[in-house]
This record gives sequence, C-alpha cells and structure tokens, in this order.
Amino acid sequence: MAGHAARLRRVLVGRQVTHVGGTAPSVRANSHRILDATVEGIRTIGKNLIVDLSSDYSIRVHLGMSGRWRVLPPGRPIPGSARLVLSAGDAVAVCSAAPTVDVDRTPAIDAGMSRLGPDVLGAFDSGEFVRRARTRPSAPVGELLLDQKVIAGIGNVYKSELLFLAAIDPRTPVEEISDDQLRAIAGDAIRLMTANLGPKTRTTTGSRAPDREMWVYGRMGRPCRRCGTPIEKDRQGERVTYWCPGCQER
Repeated sequence: MAGHAARLRRVLVGRQVTHVGGTAPSVRANSHRILDATVEGIRTIGKNLIVDLSSDYSIRVHLGMSGRWRVLPPGRPIPGSARLVLSAGDAVAVCSAAPTVDVDRTPAIDAGMSRLGPDVLGAFDSGEFVRRARTRPSAPVGELLLDQKVIAGIGNVYKSELLFLAAIDPRTPVEEISDDQLRAIAGDAIRLMTANLGPKTRTTTGSRAPDREMWVYGRMGRPCRRCGTPIEKDRQGERVTYWCPGCQER
C-alpha cells in the first residue's frame, strides 16, 4: 500500500481534482464534494489508503486481494468498471476492483481508522499489539495476524511467511505463544515489509530470483527450502495458510 501511496502523492497532492468518476456508490453520491477540491495529502493506515481533500472530506480505499491503482496519462482510455477515477493536473489515477471505496467527512474516516491495531508501517507500538492479541487467547495465530483490529497491515502472504520464520504452526492458539514471540513476529513484519516497499519484487527469503522469493507461500506439496518436508496448505477462516510441518511443529 505504501508503494501505491508514494506514486499517487507524486501526481495528486497539491493539485485540484478536475474530474471524478467511478462505479463505487459512495463516489457517485459524493462526487460534488470531491470535484474541484485540492488533494491535501495521501496516507496509509494498515491496508487502507486515504486521500484527504480540502473540502474536509476524505476517500478511503481498501484494495483487498484484487484491487489495484494505476496512473494513466491524459487521453488513455479509462476502464468503465473502475471503482474510482481522479483526474488532477496532467495525470489520471484509476482504482480498479477495490472492494471498499468510501467517501466521508475526514473526522468520520479517522474515527473508523482509530479502531485499527498498531500499523506495521507506522508508529508501531509492540506493547499495544501484545495487549490486543491477549484479548483473543483461543484464536489460531494464523487468524490473529490478519485481524486488523489487533495488528494493521499484515496480509495473507506475509502471515504465512512470518510464521514460518518464527517456526510456529499457524494453528497454534495465541495463549500458547509468549509475549516475546509475538514481538519477534511483529519485528520481522516491520523488517520485511519495509524492505519490500516500492515496485520491486516482493521477497521474504532475500532472493529476487524467479521462484525463490518465498519460503512457503504458494508452494504446497513442494519441499521446504530448509528441511525438505513437503509444504502443506489449509484454510483458516476465509483465507488459506501455507506452512512446513517439519519446521513448524506444534
């Protein structure tokens, strides 16, 4: 998300919105509050990107699994299915396939964001993360890491990779994991996600060679890079998890 924010800041911040469009109902209902406003800032909180406007309104976008941002030059055809389109200056920012695009007064957006847990790419408070984690003692740790009210910013890929690095089975209840282990997982999340900011290939192994970027994610049935045990895959909640039974024993 931070990479998207950096690209959008270069073309939107300080510029007046000269065209707004998109299929998101909130955008259509509030287009008059976006049009002609100046983009005052773009920020990220967890997996949310927020566009702050001079009209005292903000646009919150959560890309989910399939959403993406593109910056197009003037005159380039805009997909009719785009969820949000913002033209400012000589650039057009297009958001496609995002499940969440909300427009509301900035204080209301901020109030909603205040319920999120500490942001991995923000001013992270490890003590607050541990405190929130302890409110879900029976939750499998693989599900806990995706709970944005406990820790904001970790997605499904990093969840599997972080638990492999911590040698923790994703089905382990939180009550069986120490405070130091939780802080170590958060520390690895900050280190890896900061290192992967920008458009370059995402890697958790340190290698950018094709098919060498991940330890376990997307490698079901293939040998673990450390011990050779076949990687397993199962569903946790609404998401899938990958792990090595050899390196991540219960």
